[in-house]
Amino acid sequence: MNDSQQESLEEGRELIAALIGDGRLDQAAFRARRLVELSGGDPGCIADSTLTEWLLDVDLPKDRPEAWRAAFGDDAIRAPAISATIGGAVRRHLVRGLARAVEGPEGRGALLGGEPVGVFLLAAGLAEEAAASLYATVARMPGNGRAALLLGNALLRLERVEEARDAYRRAFRIAPLELDGAEIDDEEVRDLLPLSVELELPGDPRPWLPVIGLLEDVLPFSALDPVPGAGFGAPTRAYDLLIAHKGARSHGERTAIRRDLRELAPALFDALLLSRKLDATPAPTGTA
Repeated sequence: MNDSQQESLEEGRELIAALIGDGRLDQAAFRARRLVELSGGDPGCIADSTLTEWLLDVDLPKDRPEAWRAAFGDDAIRAPAISATIGGAVRRHLVRGLARAVEGPEGRGALLGGEPVGVFLLAAGLAEEAAASLYATVARMPGNGRAALLLGNALLRLERVEEARDAYRRAFRIAPLELDGAEIDDEEVRDLLPLSVELELPGDPRPWLPVIGLLEDVLPFSALDPVPGAGFGAPTRAYDLLIAHKGARSHGERTAIRRDLRELAPALFDALLLSRKLDATPAPTGTA
């Protein structure tokens, strides 16, 4: 097949993808069959046609999100010979249908089987739609750390790095022990976790990620994250001390906070001094 023929096939696939995006599945299937004929039986075109026929025939009631979820997980949409153009269009069609089926009756940011709808949108490459849905999930469920982490991934794909890192920090402030650090798309954030060993921080490294991120100038500082109950032990206490230090109004307050932080995590305290996150000698203000 020469370059001109390949270009013609790709144009045909783009048209089919557009039809799928518009929900005109019967026309998409017809065009896919025609493309098989025009290509002389090209295996990729046959695979694309088979997929469009499957999509046309699969039973997807608008009020049954589990049916859409099952279709999105079906091996039929992942056959190796399927083109990226048609495969991507089918995945987007299915996940948008899933989102409508869940969020239509339940509202933006709802869950399906315990997972935020944004998870599926992100898996289909719909980062902007995923971010909107995940923002809504975080607003509805402030303690959902997974939604916050995946919001970070969605924003990172949109090149909104500062917002993404704000979401990552929030995720590990509110539910660190429910999260898998390997799921963080931002390599620089992911690489913070091993530093807990160097800083001699006790316990699981995940709850320490917000503090380490502040130390390394990777994660932004915030006093606004909701932390349930007593939080997560020493890591939550350390971050809370940093919040308190930032808002302290007297020399006495700052001295007490620094003493507590030094006792809690000596190596971390020294690193904060070295990085000038804390002043080496806090000057008295004249108030107790």
